[in-house]
Amino acid sequence: MIPILAAVLAAGGCTLHYHVVNNGQVEMYLTAPQAQSVVLVVAGDPFQKVQALRDASGTWKATLNQPGEFKYFYIMDNQAYLPDCRLKEHDDFGSDNCVFAP
Repeated sequence: MIPILAAVLAAGGCTLHYHVVNNGQVEMYLTAPQAQSVVLVVAGDPFQKVQALRDASGTWKATLNQPGEFKYFYIMDNQAYLPDCRLKEHDDFGSDNCVFAP
């Protein structure tokens, strides 16, 4: 089922976003085969930018040593990108951020 879903997303240019908690680290995944670059931005003071790495299927992965709650968005091809996420929070700059809450 997952390979079929990935093929449909790749064909349509859509993105799929999910996370995995592994040994105290949070692995953030963004399936975006059309993207040339992806950076995960963790909101805070200061903002933390984590370069995501792309696999052969077009899924990008960024790993954080931050298992607690945090707010985030992506920069995809130099443009802010907010994936479809379960929890969102309005920020002080007039935008929304996703909220990771384990």
